[in-house]
Amino acid sequence: MVIGAGISGLACSYRLKQLGIEPLVLESTNRAGGFIQTVRKNGSLFEAGPQCPRFPEPVWNLVRDLRLENEFVAGDPKAKRYIFRKGRLHLVPFTPGGLIRTTVVDFRSKFRLFADVFGHTSPPQAEESLAEFVERKFGVEIADYLVDPLISTIFVADPHKMGMESAFPQLVEWERGYGSLIRGALAARKSRQNKPEQRRAPKQANTKSESFRVTDALPSLGSFKSGMGILPEALARELRENIRYGQAVVSISRGQESNGAPTNGWSIRLNNGTAINTHTLVLAVPAFVAACLLEQSAPQLASLFAAIEYSPVCVVAAVYNRASLARPLDGFGFMVPRREGMETICTFCNSWLFEGRAPNGNVLLTSFAGRDPRSTLFTCTEEQAAQMIHSENARVLGITAEPTDRVVWRHTRAMPQYNVGHARRVAQMNDLLPSLPNLQLAGNYLTGRSIGDCVQIGFQSAESVHSRYLDHDNQ
Repeated sequence: MVIGAGISGLACSYRLKQLGIEPLVLESTNRAGGFIQTVRKNGSLFEAGPQCPRFPEPVWNLVRDLRLENEFVAGDPKAKRYIFRKGRLHLVPFTPGGLIRTTVVDFRSKFRLFADVFGHTSPPQAEESLAEFVERKFGVEIADYLVDPLISTIFVADPHKMGMESAFPQLVEWERGYGSLIRGALAARKSRQNKPEQRRAPKQANTKSESFRVTDALPSLGSFKSGMGILPEALARELRENIRYGQAVVSISRGQESNGAPTNGWSIRLNNGTAINTHTLVLAVPAFVAACLLEQSAPQLASLFAAIEYSPVCVVAAVYNRASLARPLDGFGFMVPRREGMETICTFCNSWLFEGRAPNGNVLLTSFAGRDPRSTLFTCTEEQAAQMIHSENARVLGITAEPTDRVVWRHTRAMPQYNVGHARRVAQMNDLLPSLPNLQLAGNYLTGRSIGDCVQIGFQSAESVHSRYLDHDNQ
């Protein structure tokens, strides 16, 4: 049994079916896909979740299996990205030349970045936050005006909370081993090039990494003509006989023999009072949901789940007449450092990235906003929230008219945060799992939050279940 039909649960269930195991999937809502959702109306295509994500090998395998290749549309990996600072849009520097020319940080900050190749520093014994790490090595301006907007956009995260060893362990190892990120990166690149399998393999995107590399995580590679929602929709069609919608699980407990002795199975209780027994259980729900479900049967594991923080997000997708934008975006979009004091985290120009996102003569902008769950964005009406974001976009882009159409989504707990101590917490979870037979975890709170990571985690969970079935059959 799989609880949850987000992308991790769908990938796990689909892989189980490929391996000859028919899963039962319980989903509390009336649709599959979780935060991946596309709304198509009035000739526009509104995206709630990833706007233009990477398509690593696990996702491409799904695309081929689901016969969606003709639906894929590539994004431009070199599309311009901007950072808004003090009333101006500055090009984001992704190359040494771009860094030299950028006006988003001053000469002293640039010098500290380039000087890293000649310097030598060592990480402290205790885990640092990303902000502490960057400020120590490169200064506050780099942390506030380069790292913060990038990390906030990619992970909807706060660099002052994000843990280096939890989210970027490879960077810590580079500094520990070489005293310099640049020397460490060059050594790692040389090591990869010297491996025979790397020399023989065709060039392609990295499929899996234990660390998060900012450049690899940038959402810049593509989508589908009908929107990202087509991926979970296609998976759900393949699993249509296996998924039960509107089935909210309220508790999970260990199965019991007639004499009260625990079994290796699990008992699931739904909100309508129905009880379902299963030999193997995959939890593919957010960590805070798993914490509630396991509170009675596995309190220690539940407490670890409950400690994982989730960031809020308000998504506003709006259509404007092109003539109403004084400064039309000619690229991917813009990011806003939190030091600017705006609710907007980033705004994507969907209609520049892909054709057919809005009717001719119109522009579709999608903004992610809300850095604090206590923000009025999450307590006011949807109309008021949309108006707040419209006002900020109007300030940046010189918009002179109201949108002609829009869609608003709000989530007070949207993305799991890999804060200081998260890696240790996940290790503790893995240590506890052997004491809970036939329980598997699948979710973006584990080792990766991208679509590719979630698909890979779902596949791994399915293959672990399959291995246990084989072991059981051979006994």
